[in-house]
Amino acid sequence: MVLSDYRPLQLVVVDNGSRRAGVREQVESLLAEHQEVTLVFSAQGDNLGYAAATNVGVGLGDGELVLLLNPDARLDSDAIRLLVDAAGARPTAAGFAPKILLANPGVAIDSVGVAIHPGGEGSQRGLGQADLGQYDLQEEVAGLSFAAALIPRAAWARVGPLDVRYFMFYEDVDWSLRAQVLGETFWTVPAARVLHFHSASTRHLGGGFKTRLIQRNLIWTAVKNLETRAAVRVLLRRTAANLRRISRLRHPSASGRALAEAWLGLPGMLGSRREIQRRRRRRDGEFLGGRGETTFFDADRYLPETSVAALVAVLSRLYAVAPEPALERTLLRISSAEATGLGRDPARIAAMVRAGGMTVSPALEWLLAQMERAARR
Repeated sequence: MVLSDYRPLQLVVVDNGSRRAGVREQVESLLAEHQEVTLVFSAQGDNLGYAAATNVGVGLGDGELVLLLNPDARLDSDAIRLLVDAAGARPTAAGFAPKILLANPGVAIDSVGVAIHPGGEGSQRGLGQADLGQYDLQEEVAGLSFAAALIPRAAWARVGPLDVRYFMFYEDVDWSLRAQVLGETFWTVPAARVLHFHSASTRHLGGGFKTRLIQRNLIWTAVKNLETRAAVRVLLRRTAANLRRISRLRHPSASGRALAEAWLGLPGMLGSRREIQRRRRRRDGEFLGGRGETTFFDADRYLPETSVAALVAVLSRLYAVAPEPALERTLLRISSAEATGLGRDPARIAAMVRAGGMTVSPALEWLLAQMERAARR
């Protein structure tokens, strides 16, 4: 276990109905030699869901800053300190997003904050992209991934707790969107690094379970938070989309339950909507959309997708934030190759990058090697 170099710490652990014996004793054993880390432990008899358990954990703590951390995430030793420094530099911000990397393979991005699209959909910025430093500037973002996020307790109080009706999935997008409507801001802290074993704690639930909750909660998120015309449009489009899923036998039971639960829950969501809209301080267009949300990730295998398109997206964003001649030449060569049809050969494109004079970092080497391996299949 890598321990944080930031002290003092209050560690709040919520055992959310895991049924595993000795969890508290295991945590206490790990912390036995670290007197500056105090433990607050809460064991829930039943699985309350992620949203409710997170609310319990935040309520048990008393620090001015709250770090939300999933059990399948691992912090670099300096990550908390860097996040705390960022919070000190931006005291009015409502939250801070570290650079979260996929533990497999360790050189690709899970998220550097979240983009929220006009339909209320959240996407993890950079998901599946090789980490070449293209997200290394601190940037304002639409939202946070609660796999790992630092939130001032005062901001949590202003925005309110997570919506326990969600159970899990989309609660971070809902909270971020609610905060944006109220005029709050979020910033990335890419120097703070976290390894995330993507969906390690939820893979066993199956695609149908996730489909049901994601589709239902997305509708609720839009209905509660978006301006009226957009909220109605999302409700109708998502209803139609799930009806199509049912007709095409793509998780028909899950899609049917998602729709039934979403519509049955609308009266309660409309009640929440009235309060959120009463406090609105910002129009949707001021924070929806966002740059750099292109993702390259196989959600069935939980692995990055490696392709020429992924390479071009990574290099293009890197050039936008850190232009240099060798990178510009490489992008021009790739563009020329794509225009002649050679861009469909990933091995040839990888060779162009290697010969282009760029520094080949471990992450870029991994991406090029994956492209070459794909070309040999």
